[in-house]
Amino acid sequence: PGLAVYGLSPVPQLGDPQSFGLTPAMTLSADLAVTKRMPAGQGLSYGHQYVTSQDTTVGVVPMGYADGIPRNATNVGPVSVSGERYTVSGRVCMDQFVIDLGPASSARAGERVTLFGTGEAGDPTAQDWAQATETISYEIVTRIGSRVPRVYIGG
Repeated sequence: PGLAVYGLSPVPQLGDPQSFGLTPAMTLSADLAVTKRMPAGQGLSYGHQYVTSQDTTVGVVPMGYADGIPRNATNVGPVSVSGERYTVSGRVCMDQFVIDLGPASSARAGERVTLFGTGEAGDPTAQDWAQATETISYEIVTRIGSRVPRVYIGG
């Protein structure tokens, strides 16, 4: 069964999971640790690989490469907050990364950030992460480390 156990397409170039009667069985999420207003021109994270283009709100997601988030998701990793899609903004750090939530954001600490899931509500999928980081979805779902709590739903 391989990757089908996770409900992911083993051949995404031929079809998404639904094409094969599969439903992604894993969601990775975290709560925003903090949000903060930032001025235009502010560099975020190590090396300032991302600079705010306008006055904005940023949020810190308490997950990093020590948890299995690909370091090369810097400026490309997709996430969603309250149904809105965002991208990792700046370098993925060992224990966290930042997202630029935009100038009109009302997001607050404690709000759920979905890194990947079923994609049904527009949330990113493991395949979206694989494409963004130039790898395969197998790597995305299997690299999540032991520090990440697991919650099993259903039977």
